[in-house]
Amino acid sequence: MKITYLYNSGFLVELEHHLLLFDYYLGNIPKLNKSKPLYVFVSHNHYDHYNPEIYHIDHPNITYIIDQGINNKGIKVAPNKSYQIDDLKIQTLLSTDLGVAFVVNVEDKYLYHGGDLHWWHWIGEPDEDNKYQENTFKQEINKIKNIHFDLLMTALDPRLEETIWWGMDYILKNVTIKYVLPMHFTESTQKMLEAIDNPPLNQYHNIIKIKYEGEEFNLL
Repeated sequence: MKITYLYNSGFLVELEHHLLLFDYYLGNIPKLNKSKPLYVFVSHNHYDHYNPEIYHIDHPNITYIIDQGINNKGIKVAPNKSYQIDDLKIQTLLSTDLGVAFVVNVEDKYLYHGGDLHWWHWIGEPDEDNKYQENTFKQEINKIKNIHFDLLMTALDPRLEETIWWGMDYILKNVTIKYVLPMHFTESTQKMLEAIDNPPLNQYHNIIKIKYEGEEFNLL
């Protein structure tokens, strides 16, 4: 399993027989193996998760799996549904912001891409709003507690300041995961890495440190 970090929440996952592109926004998509079908996932239509340039990717066999709120071609998905698309089994969760998160079962692997499903606790926001974020986030993550994930991609956003680690920590405490990739940190790579190196996230040894755009990870 080879993963390329593109930018923000964008990742290309290459498996033995499939290519999966998640939430492409910016960055250089590496040369694609055209003998493998490409599945392009878009969790919602925020500009930092959805770039219409995905419809100009040079590949002969592309399937677009997009949130129902996006006005473009593709298989439209809604929250809390299950889909069978070719040999991919896909489960969606409700985002705490907009759209969906994806759980993908393919080639005997389970992958998770959170989109904007996260514990967005913003300092200074009304308690009611922050409580909604907490309750909804935990409710959705609790639905996948029994899955053993090979790869999980979830937000670690420095804009949250002292609450940056809350969402990732909750997931790591409650879900079995082989590898975790942080996302949604845009240009704040150093602050994201500092969060991994400090308590409580430094107790976990399955968080992969992303250092630059285009970085590749070969994971067993």
